[in-house]
Amino acid sequence: MTDSYDLVVIGAGPAGESAAELASFFGRSVAIVEKNKPGGVVTTTGGAPTKTLRESMLVWTGFHDREVYGVTVLARPMLAIEKIAERTRRVAELLQDVTAQNIAKNGVKYVQGMAKVSSDRRVLVTSLGGEHHVLFAKNILVATGSRPFHPENVPFEDPNVWDSAKFFSPGRRLPKSIFIVGGGPVGVEFATILAGLGVTTMISDSAERLIRSMDGEMSKLIAEHLKRVGVDVILGATTRSIKRVNSRLEVTLTNGRSLHPDAVLFAAGRSVNTDGLGLEAAGVELDDRGQIKVDRNYKTTVDGIYAAGDVLGPTLASIAMEQGRIAACRIFGIKLKGTVDPTPVSAVYSMPEVAGVGLTEEQCRSQGLDYLVGRSDLSLTPRGAIAGHGGILKLIFRKKDRRLLGVHCFGDIAAELVGIGQMVMHFNGTINTFLHVTLNTPTYTYAYKYAAIDGIRKLDVSKQKH
Repeated sequence: MTDSYDLVVIGAGPAGESAAELASFFGRSVAIVEKNKPGGVVTTTGGAPTKTLRESMLVWTGFHDREVYGVTVLARPMLAIEKIAERTRRVAELLQDVTAQNIAKNGVKYVQGMAKVSSDRRVLVTSLGGEHHVLFAKNILVATGSRPFHPENVPFEDPNVWDSAKFFSPGRRLPKSIFIVGGGPVGVEFATILAGLGVTTMISDSAERLIRSMDGEMSKLIAEHLKRVGVDVILGATTRSIKRVNSRLEVTLTNGRSLHPDAVLFAAGRSVNTDGLGLEAAGVELDDRGQIKVDRNYKTTVDGIYAAGDVLGPTLASIAMEQGRIAACRIFGIKLKGTVDPTPVSAVYSMPEVAGVGLTEEQCRSQGLDYLVGRSDLSLTPRGAIAGHGGILKLIFRKKDRRLLGVHCFGDIAAELVGIGQMVMHFNGTINTFLHVTLNTPTYTYAYKYAAIDGIRKLDVSKQKH
């Protein structure tokens, strides 16, 4: 059986889905091939499940408001865990169904199976039952995403050594203690969740601070918070070995410490999913990490074959979606979108959240920029006082013209709050923007007003000194 399409997309994750739906919306015939569930990592073991796990933990344990009200929810641990797992599974299934419905609603043919690309732009699809289906494509977009990185010295065959995907295996029971390798967004999010569920939690990273991609002040704040809730934060040390000694897990670190957790969660890095696709045989060039090489149009080294998303190098789902849309626009000459926003928001869904957009203070200093920072203590805003929660919003701006360079936040809804700053930065705005607009109160958004006023005050003080 052979079908022909203007575009065949391999992978139904964020990049693949967005590209397929856009191309179909503009009248192109499109098929999408997926070997797993619709939605990719976002709906299976990554974004939505992890965030749902966090939200469920907050509800069932009262973790978020313990310090405010001094009350702990007394739900039986096993009942709480069962309800949390059930809720997480239901949300994942809902989002998978929604993704499948969106694909169908937009007229995209959905094909379940393993895909392999040939040099003549045919895509051979092998179903789970072993049947073969050939799709002929005028254009192919590879968007197969990524998976957790598995270094050779980590014994993932051990039933109590997990990656972020294996954590969601059916029947998973919470350990009494866990050691998390990796202090990036995934590791920090899991540390928050597991500590909230009462698991003795340790987290390590080879760097001198957690989530090193974030502003240094934000990294310090989340590390201090994790320590306050009982997490053992180990920095500047790598994991030398993980093995069984007398039937117990033993973790040895380069700083000389030996740990004996009930389980290990490896959350350090991801590998791209380009194996088994036949790309190199088809002439598509990969780098030494298996990542696909593309030009600014997301075209590979083979005419008619494009790539987007994590296969170019693990990235944010929001960026992958934009890359997919741009690839579709470039393939078909659609004049809708030309570039990915150069200032995307990065967020860590810990509790409190950490988020940022634009330059960090460290980057400003390394570039020799003359800048100032306006700050707002979220606990002193009306909304923060009502909620009983603190945090900080900081605005980094250039002294000579007040142009906003970066926005960073540590607080309840940091991931949503920084979106306002991103819009101002996108249109080359200044911190004066926040003085001119009327912001509702009591909301956390009003913190922009306080931070901007603080920044202007510091600017005036700076001018007076000179």
